Amino acid sequence: MKEVGNFINLDNNINKKIAEIKKELLQDKLLLENCKKHKIILNDEKVDKSLMNLLQFSESYSKCLKCVGLDNCNQTQHGFKPLLKDLGNFIHLQYTPCDYYKAYLAQLEVTNCLKSFYMPKKIMNASLDNIDIKDIGRTKALSKIATFAKSYTENKFQKGVYIHGAFGIGKTYMLAAMANALAKRHIKVFLVYLPDMIRELKSAIGKNNLENLLNDIKSVQVLILDDIGSEMNTQWVRDEIIGPILQYRMLEELPTFFSSNKSIEELIRDYATTTDNVKDVTKAERIGDRIKALADEFTVTGENYRY
Repeated sequence: MKEVGNFINLDNNINKKIAEIKKELLQDKLLLENCKKHKIILNDEKVDKSLMNLLQFSESYSKCLKCVGLDNCNQTQHGFKPLLKDLGNFIHLQYTPCDYYKAYLAQLEVTNCLKSFYMPKKIMNASLDNIDIKDIGRTKALSKIATFAKSYTENKFQKGVYIHGAFGIGKTYMLAAMANALAKRHIKVFLVYLPDMIRELKSAIGKNNLENLLNDIKSVQVLILDDIGSEMNTQWVRDEIIGPILQYRMLEELPTFFSSNKSIEELIRDYATTTDNVKDVTKAERIGDRIKALADEFTVTGENYRY
């Protein structure tokens, strides 16, 4: 690469201007500190050959120092910061993801691992660290959930949890916190509010997409069925949706979690007679047996956190 001066030897005024720029550049404290940090030694030859890169770095680097977040990034290459690399007689300028962009990519990966049907934003940001453990009524269930979040591996089946209790005591929050912890470990999780899932599946019939959507739900690594027992309990829901999902996951030994306002026995009684007046105790009991094979039951008590 030719030195900058070689292009402008015929113009002494421009040479003088270049010399002033170089002098000012070599007094740039931020540039000098960065070069020292990365063990880059500046000399006349390298500065001449790399002047444009050094100027560009100085301008771009100052933008990064003022940055307060990815949304306010002023770089041409959004989310990337400048980096100098010494190649011997030339200083190369490259751009690398900044910490804000890395955090965004990490969160995006978590989002891709965690899918939900209509769960509120507050729930989707749930954390195991924020769960109230003062109430003894939730301690056993929480211990099981937290242990699963930390220890689950795909090659060894672990039973899930069926937690039931009164409205508003934090059942969904506990399971959402577990889901977030699993997603950060790159484990695929579906967190499903069951009444909305049923509506989504009904809508998929008209789009000829029911089988694909149902297969995704059945086969996900970890499935959380929130508020089971509150969905519209028709024969179709019981026999074509709930039953097949649980049967598949039981046979494939896929971890499944549940929350409900009803105990498993209460759920069986409800499923025995559907809202469209189809009675079948045997099918209801089979659903109960599958739930018991998939999850340990816990009764959760405590104060109502929604009021």
